[in-house]
Amino acid sequence: MKVVTTNEMKELEHGAAKQGLPNEVLMENAGLAIAQQVKGWLGSAVGRQILVLVGPGNNGGDGLVAARHLHDWGARISIYLCSQRREDDSNYHIATERGIPTTIASEDKHLADLDSALSSSDVVIDALFGTGKLRPLEGVVREVLTRVRGVKEAQPGLKVIAIDLPSGLDADS
Repeated sequence: MKVVTTNEMKELEHGAAKQGLPNEVLMENAGLAIAQQVKGWLGSAVGRQILVLVGPGNNGGDGLVAARHLHDWGARISIYLCSQRREDDSNYHIATERGIPTTIASEDKHLADLDSALSSSDVVIDALFGTGKLRPLEGVVREVLTRVRGVKEAQPGLKVIAIDLPSGLDADS
């Protein structure tokens, strides 16, 4: 695994774009790689419960792609949107067209749907924030990650995988 800073990641993405590799292809490749890693951990995706925590940017798009692949391989996927996706987000539309259950955090009273999904999950995918911008963990995102940590402590067998890096960490430190 190669570790890069935020600026190095931006340079890599910019270089890919200059070579004609659009963001959609980068997201598809990243999402597929995450899905393959999760499937490898589990041995098989069939029937396994996977919760995908989705944020607003490209990292969230990577998570939606991973969710789609894992769904296609037989996993029981739950998508938890911690913020709204853009109207033209094709990865989100594909997921909903395939019938992948989606919960929007702002509509989840007391985060009851999150708690239910967490309690039955084999894997949680953190697709909230990537390397793009360090954000303070506050509001619903803070509460979601606090609950994930609590379930992980109570159920050490729960696997949590973060796309790029765990949300809230600084890629430059």
